[in-house]
Amino acid sequence: ERAYRGTGVFSAVGGIPGINAYDKLTKSMQQLAENEEDRSYLDFHFPRDYPDGKIVDHSIITDQAAFLKTPGLIGPFLYDAVVGLGLASCTLIEASENSGNFLGEEHDYFTGEVMFRTLLNTTFDGASGSIIFDPHTGTREPRTALFSLTNFVDDEGASRLGKVQFKGIETDLFQSGKWEALATYTFNDGSNAIPSDLPILKMDQNCVDNGTKAVGWNLCGIVVGLALGFSCWTFYNSKKQVVRSAQPIFLHTISAGTLLMGLSIVPLTIGLGVTDQKGADVACMAFPWLLATGFSLTFSALFTKAYRINQIMKSAARFKRIKVEAVDVIKPMVVLLVINTIVLTVWTIVDPLQRETVSVETDAFLRDVETYGICESDHAAIFLAILSFINLGSLLVALGQSYKSRKISTELQESSYIFLAMALILLVSFIGIPVIVIARNDVSAYYYVVAGLVFVVSASILLLIFVPKVHAVWIRIQNANRPGDGRKHSAFSSVSSGGNKGVVILSAPAEQARLEKENQELKRLLSLEKEKSRVGDENRKLSIGSIGNSSHSKAKNDDASDSGHRGQSEFNNDVEEPPGTLQLQAQLPMK
Repeated sequence: ERAYRGTGVFSAVGGIPGINAYDKLTKSMQQLAENEEDRSYLDFHFPRDYPDGKIVDHSIITDQAAFLKTPGLIGPFLYDAVVGLGLASCTLIEASENSGNFLGEEHDYFTGEVMFRTLLNTTFDGASGSIIFDPHTGTREPRTALFSLTNFVDDEGASRLGKVQFKGIETDLFQSGKWEALATYTFNDGSNAIPSDLPILKMDQNCVDNGTKAVGWNLCGIVVGLALGFSCWTFYNSKKQVVRSAQPIFLHTISAGTLLMGLSIVPLTIGLGVTDQKGADVACMAFPWLLATGFSLTFSALFTKAYRINQIMKSAARFKRIKVEAVDVIKPMVVLLVINTIVLTVWTIVDPLQRETVSVETDAFLRDVETYGICESDHAAIFLAILSFINLGSLLVALGQSYKSRKISTELQESSYIFLAMALILLVSFIGIPVIVIARNDVSAYYYVVAGLVFVVSASILLLIFVPKVHAVWIRIQNANRPGDGRKHSAFSSVSSGGNKGVVILSAPAEQARLEKENQELKRLLSLEKEKSRVGDENRKLSIGSIGNSSHSKAKNDDASDSGHRGQSEFNNDVEEPPGTLQLQAQLPMK
């Protein structure tokens, strides 16, 4: 009962009451049944002898009151089929008469092929509507047929206790190529509201959940806050010696680079659930732009800093103040930034990233029930490999420069902090990148890992570069405020308060101790040289006395010897040579 209620039958019908052709056919059939002579004629022509030998009296049917009262569902189709065959035959006969090839005794039949071709070209208005045949299939054109939708509902008048009767109601009719509503359709629940054709679709799009998004937004906010805060601090303290020694442009460049890297978390949160397809595509391409640009800005500054320190130490013969100007930071930064921009521009024009939906599971009706979104392009792997080679390659080069300068003593030990920052980033990259590839199909895990890596890289750079400088400025301010202690405020007494805006290279304590030891060794060697010279002079005097030289010649030789000794002594005591020169002279053998 429940399964049958509200059902419908969609069927092809010859006609229904109310249609002019159908009503005419019904009236003609009823007149035929009412005429006794016509009814006897029909009964006579009905077959009586069947192959099995059974004889049937059809008067039992033709004498019934319901005989020929209605054409039924297929009566009009049968009627039109017979009429169509008749019209096709008439067309063939007429064509043969007009051509002079009248069908005589030798040609008293049509072939099936000729009859069929003629029938396909026959059109007329029949009892079931306009008759048009499809020349390719040989069947009737569906749009010329009559279709009805019958709705089966409870027949309350015929229903009894324990039994439910149903009746069919014609609710919709397809005629002349369009549907016509005849009555309101009643569905299984007794209402006229159209239910869903299929079960309600419950789709899991695997979007990043709100909790994970909140973590990402917080990490992004921390990086942006640190970058802006340290940049403002640099501007405010730009005239303090600590900031001038580190170069403000160097610090502002690092702040700008980490700011862009932190903002790259934002496009990861934008998907089809937040914006349309076009907006999602823009967000996909914005992520590599922000990340690569920020990375190149940051590490060009770090690389330049470490590289210049190494160049200074290689070229310096004596330890003194040496400047690293702003232009030295800008050159490699511009080169690396231009290379990244060219690659990203070509990627954006040729084959940009687009947001695509990947189907994970479908239901029995082939509808997607689980999907996830991903940014894809045909040549994304090639462009990512190029960007990785450029930026990770620059990171490795910068790490090498930082490693060489890690033990060079600069103000605030900046070289060691740069080395630690780069080493940490390299370690995080080699661990995090494979994790990103593995978690690519898990949207939430992918988002969390990428956001975490960006945060660790950005925050570690900012903290390692700026925190020691902030602490040093704070210590100087605290010491300067102490009464009677104004000259003890700096642990960097060798740094002048002049207008130097470069990097100040200070002599290391270990290097000073080595030089002092070397000077002492040189003094000892010079003393040995003087002693050898004195002994040589005395030996020469004894040799001259033994051969009987005159006292005048002896005195003259003594004066010359004393003069030469004093000249040598004055030369050794008064002339200042570079340490390397002195050491070389001290090692020459005395003859």
